[in-house]
Amino acid sequence: MQSTEILPYSRIGRKENNEKIQKDNIKFAINSIIFALIGFVIGRAQIMDNLLPFGVAYFAALIMLRRKYFISGIGIYLGTLTLSGVNSTKYLFVFILILLFESLFKVKSKNIFKVSLITFLCLLTVDIIYSKAYGFLLFDIMTAIYESIIAMLMIFIFNQAISLLSSSNRKVISNEELISLCILLGILILGLNNIKVWKFTLNSTVGILIILMSSYIGGVGTGASVGTTIGLIGSLSLINTPTSVGLYGFAGLLSGSMKKLSRIGIVLGFLVATVIMTFYMNAYSNMLINPYDLALSSALFLAVRKKHLDKLLFIVKGNKDLSQRNYSVKLKEVVTDKLKEYSEVFDELGKSFKKANEKILDHKDISYLFEEIANKTCTDCAMYKTCWDKDFYFTYKSMFDLVENLEGAGNIENNKLYKRCIRFPELLNCTKHNLQLYKINMQWRERLKDAKNIVSNQLKGISAVISNMADDISMNITFKDELEQYLMVELDKRGISVDDVIVYDSGDGNVVIKIYKKACYAAKECERKVIPAVSEIMGEKYERKNTLCSINNKGRCGLTLTKAESYQVSTGISKVSKSANKISGDTYSFMELEGGKYMAALSDGMGFGYRAASESSTTISLLERFIEAGFDKGLVVQTLNSILALRSAEEMFSTVDISFIDLFTGDAEFIKIGASATFIKSGRDIDVIESSSLPIGILEDVDADIHDRKLKDGDFVILATDGVLDCFGDDKENNMSRFLKDLDMRNPQDMAEVIMKKCLDLCGNAPKDDMTVLVIKIWKRHV
Repeated sequence: MQSTEILPYSRIGRKENNEKIQKDNIKFAINSIIFALIGFVIGRAQIMDNLLPFGVAYFAALIMLRRKYFISGIGIYLGTLTLSGVNSTKYLFVFILILLFESLFKVKSKNIFKVSLITFLCLLTVDIIYSKAYGFLLFDIMTAIYESIIAMLMIFIFNQAISLLSSSNRKVISNEELISLCILLGILILGLNNIKVWKFTLNSTVGILIILMSSYIGGVGTGASVGTTIGLIGSLSLINTPTSVGLYGFAGLLSGSMKKLSRIGIVLGFLVATVIMTFYMNAYSNMLINPYDLALSSALFLAVRKKHLDKLLFIVKGNKDLSQRNYSVKLKEVVTDKLKEYSEVFDELGKSFKKANEKILDHKDISYLFEEIANKTCTDCAMYKTCWDKDFYFTYKSMFDLVENLEGAGNIENNKLYKRCIRFPELLNCTKHNLQLYKINMQWRERLKDAKNIVSNQLKGISAVISNMADDISMNITFKDELEQYLMVELDKRGISVDDVIVYDSGDGNVVIKIYKKACYAAKECERKVIPAVSEIMGEKYERKNTLCSINNKGRCGLTLTKAESYQVSTGISKVSKSANKISGDTYSFMELEGGKYMAALSDGMGFGYRAASESSTTISLLERFIEAGFDKGLVVQTLNSILALRSAEEMFSTVDISFIDLFTGDAEFIKIGASATFIKSGRDIDVIESSSLPIGILEDVDADIHDRKLKDGDFVILATDGVLDCFGDDKENNMSRFLKDLDMRNPQDMAEVIMKKCLDLCGNAPKDDMTVLVIKIWKRHV
């Protein structure tokens, strides 16, 4: 009999549960101690000399969160015992009543209105009972109602603050939680009244420290508002006079204004404000703020590690950014997500067309051609089984030889089937016919493959363009408020009146300035006054983005200025046709692109005349459209190659020579597809860039030659078609280089004409092909 092993029983997860309970107990103990210490200080916070509504509200909010926190109430009661002239027994009864009623009604943490009502009734009831014991006075009744209302309202504030303190790893807080936490800090400062350690007053030290930190986080506005709030809370105890409101408010204002000088500047600002207010109030007879308190709080502020202050700044700023997420920001996020979804759809469509294209490539083998010929010619022949069964390999090889004879110039009579096949004339005619159909079919299959390849590439290109558009929409634009104000002031000093100035950084480091002013109606104030003034103020050359003015229906003009490129370019062209009566087959283009880029392109169509011109002009036109639309350069080249291959059944091709120049850095990229050499003339030095690839439109996949160069001030870039270089003989690149080395001129148009004149002289004014020279000069812009 087979034995069975019986394992001992164990409760699953018991160890994990015990660990979780242990962690919860430790967390509860730590929170209880922290809440008891906070309660001790809040229990001392009094208004009108003997009213303690804050401690009552704090205790009610604690046990509402978790009933076990009534232990922390001991800290609150101990705080009341440290106060003189306060009936602490009365508040002990209030605590007991609140705990009793909240337990009796089983109040949950969400029933904040029920807790606030219980707190109000309990405190009011005890106050009235004690008033009865000492004799009813109208003032006592009004005071009891006042204290009970404050305690009831503070429940809502303490509930937010305690929930925030009890949770860990919070990174984003709401406005309500932030305000509640600030009020809690203010009440803590109020509770530190009359507590002195040696020569230091704790409430003053903590208050100054909070003002200094607020000035660091929020600057002028936050420092002034927090300072005013702390001064106001201090005056509630009737110990400090209302003078403290103005003192702390002014100190926060001045320290916040010196935030640019870092923490030392903030401390100096507070010190200067204190000295000014002291001199104004009592002429230095007595400092309004204890110097020891100011020294200790300043030292603590300077001792706090920067990463802790930055973390606090991040939390407050994150809360501010969260509250300022307006409709336009949310709409931008939705549109960006939707565009990215569209981009993914087009990318998937492109992949599906690519897969379909791969299936098309699996077309019929030539064996299917032989099978079809045999079915039409040999199935009813008496020798069918002998030829296609017994002698299959002999017949199959003979059919291959027959096809090669038909495709080449071989003699049909030499084929082994010529003497053996009893239906050879029928077989020959059927083979010719089906072979022709097979070739046409394969040709159209290749065309369909190319067409689907174009669609696949275009869909991928559209996907990339939409993705780039989404990135442009979602880019983080940083508005520079201080620079906007500075520009408006400086323009006003120069007598230039503007309605508004917007300055922002689009993320690429290029600052864009938009100026709105009253339209001058072709008086050209922008060129004469505004642009020179902005360039002078910014210390860099700025230029208008659009050449045309944009004027709205209210007669307001909008001017957009961007940082001027470091380099400028100028292009010269010289062109000669092979025959004076025919159109040139060469086409060129040059244009400025977005982002400070410059493109020059030259295409040479196959042959000359109208047909060559059609091919080259199509190439350049498509190139311009694709580049302007933002398509990837490699994808553009592949798409052009496929389109030109599909335009006609005949072989049509053209060379492509493209140059991209970055006008900010002088970096140049040369893309050459079957084009003749490009020359870079830098003084007397000549750099030759050659191409080894075939022209576009010949092969299925084009392999472009890509070269990178760094252009300098005064350099020339010479693009030329093969008709130009052919005039310089066999060693054309070296002969052209020697000729260019001796040229000494500044104007690119003059250089293009001199090169063309030399070519005409070399070929005796009878060019063998269309000739085009395109010369680009680049020079450094000087501000």
